[in-house]
Amino acid sequence: MNEEEIISVFYSKSHYESYKILMPLAENGNAIAQYFLGLMHLYPIDQTIEIDIEKGFMFLKIAAKNNHIPALEHLGNLFAYSDLVELNPQKSHTYFYLVALKQNSTDIGYHQIIEDEFKLSKAEIMESMAKAVECMKESFDNCYLFN
Repeated sequence: MNEEEIISVFYSKSHYESYKILMPLAENGNAIAQYFLGLMHLYPIDQTIEIDIEKGFMFLKIAAKNNHIPALEHLGNLFAYSDLVELNPQKSHTYFYLVALKQNSTDIGYHQIIEDEFKLSKAEIMESMAKAVECMKESFDNCYLFN
């Protein structure tokens, strides 16, 4: 199932029906299915599944580990702007800096918006960047963001 088909399933069916279709794909490593399962658990649109923040984060993190950029961006947004978790602008910055590293565009990106908006100190920025680089070296396997 391609990305367009997965998006169609997500928006055209109940979450319960979507879950039954997407779960086997997610279990087989489909990062797009993993991402949408994460969204379903964090923001259920209908009453067919319940909110489950732990599962939502688990699926988003798995999708991010599978190089799904929107999952990394969503995690960054959660730690900057969501009431689902304790706000952590530095962690948000690290997720967004990972996006920039993956896209080879560290000179521009959402990480800079987080730096400015939350007035991160130079030390916080440098620590965040170092953690992101370390996560990239480890291929996310031992990255603190995903454990």
